[in-house]
Amino acid sequence: MGQDTMVGRNCSTLRVSATHLKGGTMLKKLIVGMLVLGSSVSGQGPSRAKPSSPESLRLYVLECGMLTISTEGVTRYHVTPAEVGEARMPVPCFLVAHPNGTLMWDVGVIPDEIVEKQASAGGARYDVNSTAAALVKRTLKSQLEEIGYAPADITYVAISHAHKDHSANLNLFAGSTWLVTPAEREFMWKPGNERVEPSFYNKLEKSKSISIEKDEYDVFGDGTVLIKAAPGHTPGHQVLVLRLASTGRVMLGGDLYHYPPERTLHRAPPDNEFNVQQSAASRSAIEAYLTKTKTPIWIQHDFKTIANLKQSPAYYD
Repeated sequence: MGQDTMVGRNCSTLRVSATHLKGGTMLKKLIVGMLVLGSSVSGQGPSRAKPSSPESLRLYVLECGMLTISTEGVTRYHVTPAEVGEARMPVPCFLVAHPNGTLMWDVGVIPDEIVEKQASAGGARYDVNSTAAALVKRTLKSQLEEIGYAPADITYVAISHAHKDHSANLNLFAGSTWLVTPAEREFMWKPGNERVEPSFYNKLEKSKSISIEKDEYDVFGDGTVLIKAAPGHTPGHQVLVLRLASTGRVMLGGDLYHYPPERTLHRAPPDNEFNVQQSAASRSAIEAYLTKTKTPIWIQHDFKTIANLKQSPAYYD
């Protein structure tokens, strides 16, 4: 016998008994109790109010893990441990809240369901590859809830690229519109591709999506949130440019660079890029854009950069 049937029978019994009660107050209390009982048993609580839209663009920085990098892992970027200093790489996620919708940018290194299961062990651990080990202590979903959002509230989802440390929670946003280039989409399901994990995003294979065909995509149509092509690290690697009213312009650089010395010392892209020459060309094009538009870039894996940012629930506007 199903739960709904049981609830129905219980409610009928309570209604019959209520006819013998004296006084409207007792009857009202009984009816309220019946409604709470029905919601509790069926698993349907009161509907959650959707968050209100901000008056202007906001950017939230969320904590989605930390990577411990071996010496070999550092030197593959053509820099030395001494040049880098702090070798650990943070894994941030970003929520962009616009008056006309929301965008989730990069979604972590370990799926929330695994983080939840391993919470009692001090966090979830995962070897991304032979040179990088991840630790995640907080779920992305819980951090969104802290600022009033649920995955179902997210209008768009996009990632800088599909490597494992940027795509872990994509399945949470299967109900959002996915913004993706054809080249990256093909890369994500390419057989034998060890740098991705299709189980992280299998729910998106048939979800609603927008194919980004141009070098620049205006997410909300007003020039405040732009996705720009920067291929090479992966076939469809991209960066995000925001124009915030108070903070000004900022670029979230994905994995265009991993450590600041790669940029300041003009080191060549790592040898394990999908296309080294294409990465070098993207770096050159993006640097010209940054200079022309006077836009600072946040290197998403740089420890110092991310440590000095305001963390959610605070935000940039």
